[in-house]
Amino acid sequence: MWVSRRTDYATRAVLALALADGGPLKLDEIAEVADAPRSVLEQVMPTLRTAGVVRAVRGPGGGYTLNHPPEAITLEHVVRLFQGQLAPIGYATRRSPEPTPPIVAGSLRPVWEEIRDVTISILERTTFADLAGAARKAANHQQIVPKSRPTSARNSEEVIDDELD
Repeated sequence: MWVSRRTDYATRAVLALALADGGPLKLDEIAEVADAPRSVLEQVMPTLRTAGVVRAVRGPGGGYTLNHPPEAITLEHVVRLFQGQLAPIGYATRRSPEPTPPIVAGSLRPVWEEIRDVTISILERTTFADLAGAARKAANHQQIVPKSRPTSARNSEEVIDDELD
């Protein structure tokens, strides 16, 4: 499976929010933590918001926050938002597979289907809580937040549906 840059940056954005421990992050802060271009995040955040993965928070301490606990958001859910089908080839999809050439029906197709199933299984069982834990461990148990916002400066604000910068 090949993951697009947009998908990569979207997963990094969700991971950055999972690392924020519930506090909202502005788009520039997400870009800093995720090491992702703001211009791409401006494209992916509306998709994540529409899908209910993130929400926008109003106010000076506002930004984006996860709409569900990181334990409830799987990598599979976010990847599918941007990748669509996860099969490596059209005739190995579960829904509406392309016609299978006779030469591959009993040979290559079962291998591609197994690859699809293993990929989906890994993505389904991986949550953003798991990924945040691994990121913190890799950073020597340090809290990973933008330099511009200490963890103690988080407060709750009114949730809105407008896009925030």
